[in-house]
Amino acid sequence: MNRHPKPSAILVGDEIGQLKRIDLKKNEQKIIELIADESKHPSKSIVSIHPLNKVHSKSSEQNFLIARKDHEIFIYDINTDNVESIKYINENKTPLIGCRCIDDQNIVIGFADGSIKRINVEMDLCFARYKPNLKAINLLGIDSCSDVSSFATFDSPTPTRKRKRIDNNFSVKTSKTANEISDEQQNILSIFQPNWNIDHTRLTCFEATNNKLAVGGFNSDLKVFDLNTGQSLFNAKSVNTDWLGIRHDLWISDIEWIGSTENDNDPNLLATCSRTEPFIRIYDIKQQQRKPAMIIDLKHLNNDNSSNPLSYTSLCSLPSLSNYGQASSSLIVGTTLGRMIALDLRLKSNNSTKILGSFKGFSGGSIRDIKSCQDSQISHKIFSCSIDRFVRIHTMTKTQRILDRKIYVKTRPTCLYPIITDNDRSKSETKTPSSSNSSNEDDDDTDDDSQSDET
Repeated sequence: MNRHPKPSAILVGDEIGQLKRIDLKKNEQKIIELIADESKHPSKSIVSIHPLNKVHSKSSEQNFLIARKDHEIFIYDINTDNVESIKYINENKTPLIGCRCIDDQNIVIGFADGSIKRINVEMDLCFARYKPNLKAINLLGIDSCSDVSSFATFDSPTPTRKRKRIDNNFSVKTSKTANEISDEQQNILSIFQPNWNIDHTRLTCFEATNNKLAVGGFNSDLKVFDLNTGQSLFNAKSVNTDWLGIRHDLWISDIEWIGSTENDNDPNLLATCSRTEPFIRIYDIKQQQRKPAMIIDLKHLNNDNSSNPLSYTSLCSLPSLSNYGQASSSLIVGTTLGRMIALDLRLKSNNSTKILGSFKGFSGGSIRDIKSCQDSQISHKIFSCSIDRFVRIHTMTKTQRILDRKIYVKTRPTCLYPIITDNDRSKSETKTPSSSNSSNEDDDDTDDDSQSDET
């Protein structure tokens, strides 16, 4: 049977700036201090948690990118619980919306006023992934360079006496020259820089894949940009006017790329949900038309038959269970009333989608974030957090949606991300030639996992 990575823990960010790690095996919660002895405040709310490696279904994640509302960005190591801050040039005063890592050198950050910037932080990302030793740096002959000061900020062995004598002969620069600052600013690419009034128009969400970035927000329809050049690739046609020509508020609350990048596929389908309309719109950016390729009407799901339709807060696309690694065949949406609904994206005879069903175990709190991972060849694990301070884990198959666990986190969560454990890697690390008992224990664990997958 094909082995799939297993979730071992969940990272949860809350409204007051705390990062919590929930161990699923020990059923324990631990607070990770991003900055030591720092007061908690809603202005320091965590807005995004994203892995450095976007393809998380085949390999286990070791480092995560944590972004806060007050422009602070951190790298968290799941093995050592070390947290390192990323320093970058920022002149924007509006709240930070999120941060994504696009490759080994660059990250993308977005602000509420619509500004999207690609920033080169190669040194910080290399330290997070490879963590070079200071002794190796000295052997390379770069111990007298100014870059050593940034290397010393990370946990590394203490330098030798020879290293100290060299430091005494060179004066450390405490301020940067104008040429150095201009060189750093050349590493910042402004992908989108609008002149918005944040009270009427603001950015609320963005999502990146390969070399494309999709953005949307309040009174700002879907736009797609090229991350390498900053050029516009797609602009959705405005749909916030009715048949009388009256303009209404449009609020895109989440964006999701539909497709898989595991086999170097370049997805061209985008799904958006809104807080102001009961529709899920799917766009094809390769088509010439700017209208949605598919509109999923969910107005009939309003059970209380009130005049206010359902509003949707988050999206999550799921790959096909029958063909692992293929394009997504289903979509999960969360509402402000605490409902999570699974949709089948395959068109029927009447050009409509099928509603697979709702998830159980919710008490009415607005859904904040939804993430998923493939648990086996027949099921997905769905992770969600809501404003009622609960983190829920569901198992979804083709016919069932079962609530596995419900965890109380004491504070209102804003985002989450599962920590995926690579079974093959953990098995190779624990299995040694000298310890036969550990190999027997690993064999027992694999038998148990295979039985659980078959059941």
